[in-house]
Amino acid sequence: MVLETNLTVDFDVELGKLLDQYDEKRNAVAARMRQVKADEVAFLEQFADLRRSVVRPVFEAVGAVLKMRGHDFSIFEDEYAFEQGSKATEARISIRILPAAPDGSSPGPEQCPSLAFATRHYNRVVEIHGGLAASRSGGPAGSRGEYQLAQITPELVRNELLKLVAELART
Repeated sequence: MVLETNLTVDFDVELGKLLDQYDEKRNAVAARMRQVKADEVAFLEQFADLRRSVVRPVFEAVGAVLKMRGHDFSIFEDEYAFEQGSKATEARISIRILPAAPDGSSPGPEQCPSLAFATRHYNRVVEIHGGLAASRSGGPAGSRGEYQLAQITPELVRNELLKLVAELART
């Protein structure tokens, strides 16, 4: 009976050690998952601030110049949204330029260049898309690269808008 008690104690000790190891691994995974989520939330908050303080002011300033020259523009913003079925809508801000038509008619979507700054939350970058509107190619305007948040400056936004207007001038 003493031998059986010692075996039970040894078994309980070993079982406890194994369960402690398992709990440590589980807790470490849970901590990593919380950190990933916190980093994701912080990235999206930083992008929202970037939209508000850097991109939108440049879009609005360029839009004012466009309006003085008889053109029009629109700015759209979307927040990040995760939907059922693992489908995500990335946060974005975009501008669409509505060029003045020589005959006063409204231009078709294929003649309206657009520029968008959109998150790629899974790798925490901002992707820039620009060019003629999506209807011409059946998809989003062409990719102009991926950038870290700190790389998105007013100068970068202005340069990308200049490229967009240059594409419009060539049409």
